[in-house]
Amino acid sequence: MSGAETRTKPTPRASADDPVASRIRLRRLELGWSLKRLSEATGGLAPSFLFNIENGRKVPSEDVAARIAHALEDGQYEATYRAWARAKSRGRTGRIDHDAMLRAWEQLRNPFGGSPSETLEVPAPPPTNGAPSRDGSRLRVPVLASPRDPGDTVRPVPEMIINTLSLDPSLWGHDAALARERFERLRRPFAYPLDDEQAARVSMPGGYLAVVTREPVEAPDPRAAYVMHHDDRLEVVGGDALAGGPIPPALRRAGLDTAEKLIAAVIGRIDLILPDVRQ
Repeated sequence: MSGAETRTKPTPRASADDPVASRIRLRRLELGWSLKRLSEATGGLAPSFLFNIENGRKVPSEDVAARIAHALEDGQYEATYRAWARAKSRGRTGRIDHDAMLRAWEQLRNPFGGSPSETLEVPAPPPTNGAPSRDGSRLRVPVLASPRDPGDTVRPVPEMIINTLSLDPSLWGHDAALARERFERLRRPFAYPLDDEQAARVSMPGGYLAVVTREPVEAPDPRAAYVMHHDDRLEVVGGDALAGGPIPPALRRAGLDTAEKLIAAVIGRIDLILPDVRQ
């Protein structure tokens, strides 16, 4: 019995990072259902499969996600469940569609706090070979495959780029004027996957894409997260370290042991994080 309890212990990652997976577990518990009961309500989906969906280890198809929504009496949010499954499955199979991810994220920022909406259709702008460009109200941002230093050129070399994000000001919040200001101040932005170790240094979730704006450090903001280049790799540090606060041991060991050295290595600041559906 203890082995079964160990196997069904939920992992903290899914509830923290995945609003739909968290919603599935929450709705099941609100109904007082076991995984076996949910299995029956969904027409026979394996309890182990449902457990892995709840904990972010498996990605359902759109139809399966819709079945789960209706089984949990959450059918009014079917479009949200489907958008989530579509974006997640494309990331898992390598068919990375960041426009789909962004449409799902738009819904999932506050997916269950108001009336649901249909998935937004966003036309794909023409390719720019990795160059950031503003097309009307949208911005095309190159996505790097790994935390490698992209260099100081206008855009990273094509070999480093795996896709392009298409961003609009609404991702910066509901205050239209402030969102537009933050959107417009992005300078030569790029995005890259933020690993767990780097994310922990600045109290951010791992497994996300960090959107970086390149700008000099004039007066470090203790609340901000900055990106540096060191030995051909991107490193993350909190603004408090740049202002004379404690420096992470890993950076000290790498020779970045003073605020002056950190500031000299900074290439920009993390302005936005988005879920990376490849995780």
